[in-house]
Amino acid sequence: MTPPSSGALALAAESYLEAGLCALPAIRNGDVKRPAVGSWKAYQSHRPTFDEIRQSFDEPNPTNSMCVVCGAVSQNLEMIDFDLAGEAFEPWKKKVNAKAPGLFDRLVIETSPSGGYHIVYRCDCVVSGNMKLAQRRIECNDAESLVVASKSYMPRQDADGKWRILVTMIETRGEGGLFLCAPSPGYEIVQGDLRQPPVLTADERTALLECAWALDENKQEFPDGLDVVAGINPSVSTTASCDPLKPGDDFNRRGDVREILIAAGWKPSRTTADGNEHWTRPGKQSGTSATLKDENGVPLFFVHSTNAPPFDAGKAYSPFAVCALLEHNGDYTAAASALGAKGYAQTPDTMTDAQLAAFTANSPQSAPSGDTAQPTPVQQAGIIRRPKIVLVGELVKQYPKMRPPVIHGLLREGETMNIIAAPKVGKSWLSLDLAIAVARGEKWLERYDTVAGKVLIIDNELHKETTAHRIPLVADARNVPMRQIAYRVGVDNVRGDVCDIHQMESQYFAHIEPGEFKLILLDAFYRFLPSGESENDNAAMKNAFNTLDKIASRLKCCIVLIHHASKGSQAGKDVTDVGAGAGSQSRAADSHLILRPHEEEHAVVLEAVARSWEPIEPVCLRWKFPVWNVDGSLDPADLKTGRQKKRKGDGDDGADESAWTAERFVDEFVTDDPISLANIKENALREAGLSRQWVTRLLDIAERDGLVERVKMPGRGGPTGYMKRPKNEGEK
Repeated sequence: MTPPSSGALALAAESYLEAGLCALPAIRNGDVKRPAVGSWKAYQSHRPTFDEIRQSFDEPNPTNSMCVVCGAVSQNLEMIDFDLAGEAFEPWKKKVNAKAPGLFDRLVIETSPSGGYHIVYRCDCVVSGNMKLAQRRIECNDAESLVVASKSYMPRQDADGKWRILVTMIETRGEGGLFLCAPSPGYEIVQGDLRQPPVLTADERTALLECAWALDENKQEFPDGLDVVAGINPSVSTTASCDPLKPGDDFNRRGDVREILIAAGWKPSRTTADGNEHWTRPGKQSGTSATLKDENGVPLFFVHSTNAPPFDAGKAYSPFAVCALLEHNGDYTAAASALGAKGYAQTPDTMTDAQLAAFTANSPQSAPSGDTAQPTPVQQAGIIRRPKIVLVGELVKQYPKMRPPVIHGLLREGETMNIIAAPKVGKSWLSLDLAIAVARGEKWLERYDTVAGKVLIIDNELHKETTAHRIPLVADARNVPMRQIAYRVGVDNVRGDVCDIHQMESQYFAHIEPGEFKLILLDAFYRFLPSGESENDNAAMKNAFNTLDKIASRLKCCIVLIHHASKGSQAGKDVTDVGAGAGSQSRAADSHLILRPHEEEHAVVLEAVARSWEPIEPVCLRWKFPVWNVDGSLDPADLKTGRQKKRKGDGDDGADESAWTAERFVDEFVTDDPISLANIKENALREAGLSRQWVTRLLDIAERDGLVERVKMPGRGGPTGYMKRPKNEGEK
């Protein structure tokens, strides 16, 4: 068979790219298979451009194959790889046909040069990293290499002294993985079209994986190096030490995790002869979603299903971790407190003298002799809290890099950002534009690079019909085919059925897996505040942002909030002062992006401040329905002030600020009753054209001369205000 030319490979790669797949040139030399682009890590988050594809497949390059990157960058693409000449393929096919009739016929199937098979599909949920699904242990006579299905393996000596090799029959290529594909030499599509892979539900994907797991011949239930979540190391001795036993550790040893699982909707299905318990997740009638088995005195809950939130597939969870996730929404401190209240963990009166002495010596707050220290609620619950101080040298070692960016220059993973503008300006349209840019990993507003990932829009103002009408309009304006975002942008219109942000953390977001979405948009923010709480209350806003931080951290995403500006002209305000409500809403967010009206009609000035990025230069945007576009011909300094422009011949083109004295200013703009500084500046700008800097200067002079008094405005955390200083008796 004549291998395809680089030109033919480039044409195929372009067609894959058009279909939303991240296709790259590759080199295959025997068992060595790798992308031919040097470091390909960047392509795990964004697809190459058509120009990059054409250039990378040029004839001078040593390219004889092509590959596709799996995961979010290819719209949740996953491949199941059948190795060992595909010997497990037919048994797996029979199981799939029996378990989910018709599913097999929808899959894209490709054969490989070694006689193996690739099963390719997309999923409507996030796919995990590469997983080993079915393996086989083969005993060997000695340490000499062994060839199995044309591959060479080096035996390893187990603890029992026997030499064995572990061969993989079935595995996946998911997030962070790739595979060589047709039209590379030796690869052939025998069913379906790689450019149109089916989109499977989470249940359908789980069915395929479970059929593969059923063929696993490796009898070890928990592989070496298993990631045990929030529990004790199973190999650690359970004997007592000088430290008080923690409630979580005690529950790992004495608690019954089965009661928690059943209460959460999990069902035990069967128990094998070796004591391995098989469990079925909520919402599923049968099948193994997880297994529970004792490991060195601690039952570990090993999750197989990729659709069993809040658990992650391929991880084992201690009983304490299960308790924290299912009963306390992942709050391990709350779980420990609840368990302590139930009697888990030792108390001082049950410790030995040595243990009590060690505990007292290490306690940061030991009561002086003769004093009676009242136990705090935390101590009563059996939890000992100590400062978690890390020396700066160790801190730098642990965190050598910033958090991964999502919107370069603006926002990182785990961060929050406000988008602020006056009502009906077009901030919701702007947010849809942002969602489409992130979904495709493309530049936003010609200046902000984005990292590709799924986007969730939770809208409490628009009806479903309105959102369904708007998104295609924005996509068409950006020349984005709807098929490229159809499975990358999720929408939940909750108008008329709105939970507050605290309820959403414990109820709504608990059903979303970490990493499933790169960006979550909340439009509009004020409607997600609890009933009875005001956006003007600093404490309420602080609590709301604390909750948002927890959500963003757990879901490994960033959150963008759509919020409205206060009434009146915004021209005289600092960027962080723009936005209705308490000042904490701008201080708590990691980035604060605002749109202010420009003097030019149908134009705004975009300005932003960001905590983890360098200062951001303002830019002008012009509205052309249904999107905002950068307009470099406009000056960002020409903000609309709210006062009418003077025409030529009407007199001065601007205010003569030097003509204003402190006395004149106080008489015209400061009253006997307190008035906020923001209102003073706004009135002075609108009525007299005075700049905010000149207003500040005049107020400083007036305060120095005793003409005004600085006051705190009403409300918790209220803003600074001024009032005329009352004259003493006898003063003129």
